[in-house]
Parts: sequence; structure tokens; C-alpha cells
Amino acid sequence: MQTTRAIVLRIIRYADNRVIISFFTEHYGLLSAVVRVKHGRNAGCPAALMQLLGEVEFCVDFKASADLQKISNISVATPWIDMPYNPIKASMSIFLADFLYHTLRNEGENVALFSFLEKSLRWFDESEHGFVNFHLILILRLTRFLGIWPTLEGRSRDKIYDLKSACYSFHLPDHGQYLDAEVARWIPVLLHTDYSNMYRLRLDRSKRWHMLDILLRYYRLHVPAFGELQSMDVLRELFS
Repeated sequence: MQTTRAIVLRIIRYADNRVIISFFTEHYGLLSAVVRVKHGRNAGCPAALMQLLGEVEFCVDFKASADLQKISNISVATPWIDMPYNPIKASMSIFLADFLYHTLRNEGENVALFSFLEKSLRWFDESEHGFVNFHLILILRLTRFLGIWPTLEGRSRDKIYDLKSACYSFHLPDHGQYLDAEVARWIPVLLHTDYSNMYRLRLDRSKRWHMLDILLRYYRLHVPAFGELQSMDVLRELFS
């Protein structure tokens, strides 16, 4: 049995007192397990632990060939103070958990990536203001850990940006996945933005949606079988 920290990405009801939880773990990448949920002193997994993007710790008897792993002794590793209770953060958490599940479901052990997510979520939880663009910056900065970081090589104000090749170009690609020169000017702005200065981004609702759409298009081009996110309506309602 090995102890590992993990981030909750998906919860699916399996039976009256059991759920299937998908975690992104520090040592094994994405794994899923059937978890017994009970209320009271003898709870197998108290309901308070089942929060999307919650950081937990458990023991796992990991079997690479198993679709569902056996875990035990699950507990909260880092208690979030604000994220589950702030309506805006809670809604963004639903979207980000869905996004991360689709992005990381074929990801193996990646300690640096887990550390990045852990620190990002801690910043998000502790921030009191200026976090409205958090999901955009996390999605973009995650590309570095996945090996799909957009390049600024050949940057020019007059060039389009080829989303499939992740580079600037004067020529329109046959595949049609590109940004015109005006929109492409946002790429270096976003790439040079981090959590500490993202409050400077002046994005109205329309521009924020446009940026998110571009980022998701980019992921669909570079992450195999990325699929459609079921949580987009949550964000639409949040930012409507």
C-alpha cells in the first residue's frame, strides 16, 4: 500500500452508499476507485471529503491493469477555506474539474504537474479578488506541463496564429484552425500573465468567452480524445 495525495476530478454515483471517484494523484496520475460513503462516526468516506477539486490523501494498492483501484484511509490533505462556499469559485471549480478530467485522463505520474495544480488551487482558494480570469490562466499555463506550450517564435503583428502548429505564420493553413492577426495579438499578453497580475486583464464577458473558446479549441487539437465538456452551461450561467 502506498500513500498518495490526490485532487478530486469526477464523482459518479454507483449505488446508494457508493460512488466512483476519479482522482489526479501525485504518484499515479489519474486513477478511479469505488468509495463507500456513509454519514456518522463510522463513515467510510465522509461526504465532506467529496468536493470537486478537493485535495485528499489515501492509501492505494495500485494495480496498473485495474480500471478501479482499491483505496483506504481517505482524509482531507488540504482543507479549502473559501472555494466550496464562494458561489463564483464553486461554479468555476465544477468547470475546472471537468476540464482537468478530460485533459488528464491519459496522464501518468507527473509530480511537477501535480505540484502546479496544488499551488494554483491554493492561490485560488486564498484569493479575495482578482480571480475572475483564473480558469483562463490555469488552462494556458497547464500547457507547459503537457508539452503543448504555444510558441511565440516568428511573432509579428501582421501574422495569423496557426493553432495546430502552435506558431505564427503569414500563410493561411489548409486545416482552417487559426487566429487572425488581430486576435493573435492576445497570445503574448496571455502567455506573460500569471495569477499575480491577471487582474490587469480587461476582458468583458464576450472577450472572456472568446478567449476560453480559443483555449478549448487548442486543447482539442493537441490532447487526444479531449471530448466535449458537460460543464460549460455552469460557466454560462455564472458569467451571464
